[in-house]
Amino acid sequence: MNVEQHVSLGQPDGDSAAAGHVLLVNYFFPPMTGGGMPRPAKMAKYLRRLGWKVTVLTVEAEGSIDELLSVDGAANVLRVREWRLGWFLRAADRTVHFMRLCAERLTTRGQARQTVLDHGFAYEEHEIASSKVGWVLPAVRAALRVHRISPIDVAIVSLPPASSGTVGWLLRRLRGVPYVVEYRDPWTVSAFWTADADGMPRTDVVTRARLWMTRCLEAALLRGCVGSVIVNGEEHVERLAATFARQTADKPTVHIRNGVDLEDVGMLSRDPVVPGTLRLLHTGFFYHFYTPHHLITALRLVQRAHPEALNSVEMEFMGGGFPPQLALQLERWGLSGLVRLTEAGPYSQALATMHRADGLIIVLPPLDSDRERLPTKLYEYLSTNRPILAVVHPAGATAKLLDGMPGVLVADNGDQEAIAGGFAAFVAVARHQRVHGYPAESARRGDAHHYGERAAHMDAFLHQILAPIRASRYGDGSNPG
Repeated sequence: MNVEQHVSLGQPDGDSAAAGHVLLVNYFFPPMTGGGMPRPAKMAKYLRRLGWKVTVLTVEAEGSIDELLSVDGAANVLRVREWRLGWFLRAADRTVHFMRLCAERLTTRGQARQTVLDHGFAYEEHEIASSKVGWVLPAVRAALRVHRISPIDVAIVSLPPASSGTVGWLLRRLRGVPYVVEYRDPWTVSAFWTADADGMPRTDVVTRARLWMTRCLEAALLRGCVGSVIVNGEEHVERLAATFARQTADKPTVHIRNGVDLEDVGMLSRDPVVPGTLRLLHTGFFYHFYTPHHLITALRLVQRAHPEALNSVEMEFMGGGFPPQLALQLERWGLSGLVRLTEAGPYSQALATMHRADGLIIVLPPLDSDRERLPTKLYEYLSTNRPILAVVHPAGATAKLLDGMPGVLVADNGDQEAIAGGFAAFVAVARHQRVHGYPAESARRGDAHHYGERAAHMDAFLHQILAPIRASRYGDGSNPG
């Protein structure tokens, strides 16, 4: 479709877009699937209600868009074709990986140890190969055309991938468009690849050089932005300010977490509780070092110390990336019938499945890089009245958010016995509540995490940023649009 035609579709007229024109730069966007899809769709929906003219810049993707993630009538979605640079990025990734292995073997000669990666319980990281740099120039070209037709007041560039930040940086350099950096995950602050899959720091010269180079890129990105948004734990806010003190000085940084659209929850049908097998659910993809190996290996302890907890229980992992070696390990232990693996489905299906499950599971790796992670599924789980088992760091962001909430059990993800005991207790609670009913207060856990509130926070932040810019341009801070 011609860009000029695309931009004109469904846009508000007159003062209905008095707030301004915001460009959401999101590589990951429906119809793609995964935990990162709801946020941009819901931000577009509710920012539009708050008076913003919204354009989403993303890549072409195949598939149908889930009805609950559609932004029809709320935003224009501009899709660009990504340049195919996969061969080059994979070659660069393999080269860096090989150089790192060589450097590690020189410095750790005679100190070899079996790691989670060696057991096949996690995956080698391929952050360079998945950097998505092939979409940068097509995205910038499309954004410039949009800006010429309907001037963009501010862009929100959402990371990962970090290449989205380059889109904002170039828009600022070429047309003076101010941009906000949105960190859905950290980039170089607590970068997961600076340690191995067991959490041991990588001190080789290749990793140190890679960190220095990427940190220079992040510094340039932050130097050019007008503010930052942190999606995960509050400690990331502090670490970002400490690591990039000069680049973030005198620029606002806000903490706007993910959430859940309670309008979607209200549309779900309420199926009656079905007796029989206790159904425990984990939703989401596994990738790199982010796998459930510590939970699965703890089931061996459950089998020995709490065998009754495994009777008539099914653990469903909905998504992809469950390590095959973990499935083989379950077979060796005689527990293959305990776990069911299902593919990722539409968002509405996943949300409905959460509300039908007897219990919900969150699992994060026992790594420093994951301490401040707040999975998107967490907020969707909180919109149910089902018990939740969180296998996370007891002092991390997820544990802090869940502290004091009804129907929640937290198990230390670095302690196998604690995980086994927590799992057994979780099963007991799930069985009890399925028979005797779910506490009324559990159904209200998600009320404080509505995406409407998150968008209102974003709206206030954008106005805070734009006020001095508009004042310098127009004298009184008004929007002449």
